[in-house]
Amino acid sequence: MALMSFREPNQVKWVGVRPAHRGTQIKAGAAATNGATVIYAVPATKSFFLTCFFLSLSAQATGVISLLIRDAGGLGWATLARHYIVIATPHVGACHSLVFPIELPALYDFVVTSSAAGLTADALIFGWEE
Repeated sequence: MALMSFREPNQVKWVGVRPAHRGTQIKAGAAATNGATVIYAVPATKSFFLTCFFLSLSAQATGVISLLIRDAGGLGWATLARHYIVIATPHVGACHSLVFPIELPALYDFVVTSSAAGLTADALIFGWEE
């Protein structure tokens, strides 16, 4: 995995905000209803740094929605968010910003899941890869 470090040697001359990475910003989103959908897969030669994520739902049924990170073998590595729905609700969402980014190695992916036919989960991730 890549090591994050200070990117500009002379920080005394900074004016305004400077980016803290040399990567490419990534914003990806997807929805799932009664199943799982891959939102984004980290390319084979890159590392991904997650800075924020959003998970929302539209429920006509009860069930569970989740935003997961899977490792290169397709196994669950971490659960970023999970909501248990017990009543129908028109739309509920939660956004999470991370103080320190989560670094993911190549071939990891983000998956949004829904456990019922009347339950739609929408997820969005934002970060950068280098």
